[in-house]
Amino acid sequence: MSSVLLGAFWMLLTTLSFVAMSVSIRALAGEIGAVEILFFRCLIGVVIFLPWIMKNGVGVLRTSKFGHHAIRAGMMGTGMVFWFVAIAALPLGDAIALHFTLPLFLIVFAALFLREKVDWAVWLATFVGFGGVLLVLRPGFQEFNIAMIYVLISGALYGGNHCITKVMASTESPNATAFYMNLLILPGAALALPFYWVMPDWHHWGWLLVIGFAGSSAHVCLLRAFRYADANVLAPIDFLRLVFAAIA
Repeated sequence: MSSVLLGAFWMLLTTLSFVAMSVSIRALAGEIGAVEILFFRCLIGVVIFLPWIMKNGVGVLRTSKFGHHAIRAGMMGTGMVFWFVAIAALPLGDAIALHFTLPLFLIVFAALFLREKVDWAVWLATFVGFGGVLLVLRPGFQEFNIAMIYVLISGALYGGNHCITKVMASTESPNATAFYMNLLILPGAALALPFYWVMPDWHHWGWLLVIGFAGSSAHVCLLRAFRYADANVLAPIDFLRLVFAAIA
């Protein structure tokens, strides 16, 4: 199997994981707040990797790019809060459609910061994509919802995260990268948690577990995808999220 196909396979699993997490967050909307969801998402993500660390030793966490991990965690923690709030405030289809700015931002960032070669067809598709975002927003034709801006901010932060992930993909373990992201976000979420705490009921825990597992698998699969293909090649596959979300 070619490297591009392998990258596409892992990117496909990334989109499936992302949709599973988004649907679960939508199911908790109005009952569990964004900060609390973020806390449990990262806590479960840390616990998931503990058996792997215990089996292989703490040496598997050795890294020369801790600063990259910290920046990535900061971007993802902020981006997830904006995304979780937006999912609760908007129809899921609209939120995901607007979040398709993620691959568009990714293509732009990959060209500017990673110096990846982007041909004219990809640039044309990117401009058409941003035009599609304006159609979803329909400025002047519908009541403005600040949550739409939250989605765009989240998309930009996720796109920046994907670029950093691409830089790290050649040297960092996918499992260690996902573990560090969860671990570094967790303290900030824990500090804010008392201000937003709601005791989860039994029917909430299933959704929270899906969010924790799917959120971690999305980042592991994303790093594996970037090991095999360039960011601008993988970005269009992310548009399958809308299909999977519609099915879900």
